[in-house]
Amino acid sequence: MLRLKDKFVNEVTDTDMFAAKVLVVAVQLPSGAVETITNYHDIPLKAKYYMDAYDENFRLKTNPSIRIIGYMIAVV
Repeated sequence: MLRLKDKFVNEVTDTDMFAAKVLVVAVQLPSGAVETITNYHDIPLKAKYYMDAYDENFRLKTNPSIRIIGYMIAVV
């Protein structure tokens, strides 16, 4: 079974990210609250940021108590 980050990397690799219209990421904060981040601009750059800033378990490298728990890429 693929980890969430592996699925994300595969989808980003297989998708024309310049055609993507929306990138939504669900982030679990240290408090347990879930925050959604919606990106409409610079989507390829944002996808690269998520791949670089988060480890293989989708935990933020600088604060592992923050992690990505879901995402959606919309291409129209």
